[in-house]
Amino acid sequence: MDKYIQKVSVITPVYNGESFTDKCYASVAAQTYPNIEWVVINDGSQDKSLSKLETLAKSYSNIHIVDQKNAGAAEARRAGALKAQGEYIVYLDIDDTISKNAIELALKKFTKNIDVVLFTQVKVGGGEPVPFNMFTDSWPQSGDDVFKSCIDGWGAHSFGVYRKSIFLSAYSFLDSFEDMSKTYKDELLSRIIFTQSRMIDYCKGTYFYDLNDESVSKKFNPDYFLIANNVHALDKYLLSQNKNISIERMYSRLFFDLLGRYIKWRKQLTNKNDWQNALKTLAKNISITKDITNSVRKSEFKKILPRILFLSVYKTASLVRRS
Repeated sequence: MDKYIQKVSVITPVYNGESFTDKCYASVAAQTYPNIEWVVINDGSQDKSLSKLETLAKSYSNIHIVDQKNAGAAEARRAGALKAQGEYIVYLDIDDTISKNAIELALKKFTKNIDVVLFTQVKVGGGEPVPFNMFTDSWPQSGDDVFKSCIDGWGAHSFGVYRKSIFLSAYSFLDSFEDMSKTYKDELLSRIIFTQSRMIDYCKGTYFYDLNDESVSKKFNPDYFLIANNVHALDKYLLSQNKNISIERMYSRLFFDLLGRYIKWRKQLTNKNDWQNALKTLAKNISITKDITNSVRKSEFKKILPRILFLSVYKTASLVRRS
């Protein structure tokens, strides 16, 4: 079967993105690969996003709209994937764009064992364009190796073309976890997809990631502490799949991310106990010795003493609470 005749579904969640709608669709419409549909999910927008999308859909037959209550990016992408008619899917954020040859170049990389082909990512909107530095120049890579590069930060981004089957199967694991951060559920999903993929390749089609100031990740979020549940869920998932992969460095990175936000937002928070408990559960999964070793490896010598202090305080607090 000629894979170049297969339909590709571009999935875009929209939450208050009316100012980006025209530019995003223009990027989709300009693709050199012809067999494309745009599945756009209005995820409870409170602006005129839905109205703008409906106007666009009247003029272009390849636009399909799903309107739903706000559920977050991961659930919006699921709704889009279930609506999608394509065998391959791309998720494209409403404030981002892709080069006109991006999908065509990605599809040329697919073989029998390739489940995902990642784009070349370039960050724009903050001055000079900044390319994303992937953890390797040697492709393809196994899904597990790509996952391992995303334990302590992101050694690979997740923007590319996916087999729809691998994308949807990852949700069956996601559904078994409870009390996760809705905002960052998509990050957990991306990591699960990596581990479920046989091989992952990389292409020169470009994904332009817009560093707009309205990013959800930058805003005050009193429920951000729930992201701690995401890493606990990932740990359980890896054990259930018999994957001998330690994510202790992820616990450590998230602990200090959460601590920094707690210090910054503490005067606004009314649920400080929830944050404190989240920090304690993260700390008890971190070895201070290994954290020091990792800091030395990164040449972050000035951070070693305060990291030891904060980890010791919260590890002790978790032990007191348990007893």
